[in-house]
Amino acid sequence: MEDLTPVLRRVGQLCATLESDTELRDELELGGFPGEGWDELAEAVKAGSPQLMIALLDAVEQAAVAAGVDGVTHPTREFRPLPGGLPEFRAITGWRCPHTHRCGRVHPATDPGNVQTCAVTGDSLTWISVDSR
Repeated sequence: MEDLTPVLRRVGQLCATLESDTELRDELELGGFPGEGWDELAEAVKAGSPQLMIALLDAVEQAAVAAGVDGVTHPTREFRPLPGGLPEFRAITGWRCPHTHRCGRVHPATDPGNVQTCAVTGDSLTWISVDSR
């Protein structure tokens, strides 16, 4: 099976970018990404179709360039050690991508009542809890 990690990282970055900028979707459409492309991308994400996801994400990037927006599907990584290290045991809760082929995006949270949604597909994220035991 093909490693979907790189393409799913791009989906996660697009999701985060769309969520943080409510006007971006319109700007990308003005830049040339077709309105129906959002539905196609949502279906490709749900189906785990890497070739279609890559083609659509590349089209989003081309529209971003035309709209004068820096890369919206290419994540950046940064490592910073946690101040004071980690405790022996830790529980993390939050929302994660709900799809079979997850993008890896997570919203740390303590309140499961404040449901988050995927900015690409519109689906509700899945509540998770992970223990370090």
